[in-house]
Amino acid sequence: MDYVIQLLSALITNKVFVSVVIVLLLQLLSQYIVRTIKRDNDFLDQKHRTWISRTKNIKAVIIAVLLISLWWGELQTFALSIAAVAVAIVIASKELILCLSGSILRATSNAFVIGDWIQVGDHSGEVTEHNMMSTVIHEVDMASNTYNYTGRTVTIPNSQFLTESVNNMNFMKRYVYHTFSIHTDTKLNPFELKEYIFARMDEYSEDFMEVARRYNAVIEKRLGVDLPGEEPYIRITTTEQGNFIFTIIIFCPTEQAVALEQRITQDFMHYRYQQLTG
Repeated sequence: MDYVIQLLSALITNKVFVSVVIVLLLQLLSQYIVRTIKRDNDFLDQKHRTWISRTKNIKAVIIAVLLISLWWGELQTFALSIAAVAVAIVIASKELILCLSGSILRATSNAFVIGDWIQVGDHSGEVTEHNMMSTVIHEVDMASNTYNYTGRTVTIPNSQFLTESVNNMNFMKRYVYHTFSIHTDTKLNPFELKEYIFARMDEYSEDFMEVARRYNAVIEKRLGVDLPGEEPYIRITTTEQGNFIFTIIIFCPTEQAVALEQRITQDFMHYRYQQLTG
């Protein structure tokens, strides 16, 4: 019995053992909380992802604080012993320091939160997780104006926030200024085509125009800028060969943007064909 007590006493006073126990217990607790959130919800919305991210971040902070407190004396001695190689350590940990600095910049600037659509460099998507070292996004196809999830997950080092501008495009999750072009020859009057397309666009946007008007006003108020407006817009230009380019801008629900583009293009081509063959 005395041997068991001595063994337990030795383990309790052993800092390595205590450190392992702290890490394991907090890791198990964090995994249990995350599994509980995922098990109770078939679909993770922004609130659930936020709590999962908070759980992981809180676990990391608590582990760091407890371990630093436990090993403080040794850390002080160690810090004094490596004074001669401090410069080398700073150089070696440059990326780590930049990531931590980028995390601080993100937190203090409130550039985005989980659930926002952002663009950082060549990457754009919905933020699903962020921690002290990196930010994870589900990629959204902005380049081709389809606004669909690509299925790819991108992990962005927080150090990029110090060198790249962060564009918060969260308002585009609901409504977007969708821009596309239609090219045609000069056989028809372009302004007759323009009036026909305007009529079709007014017809297609009738169902959501009132909501679009209110949403546009909300965005203007929040951003403090004067946006183009919710009314459809068509600009006619020409190519070097003299053909016409119809550039169309429509403020519409994001999930309907591609479908509206296809319907408008189809009506345009159908009207043009009727005029040429009629």
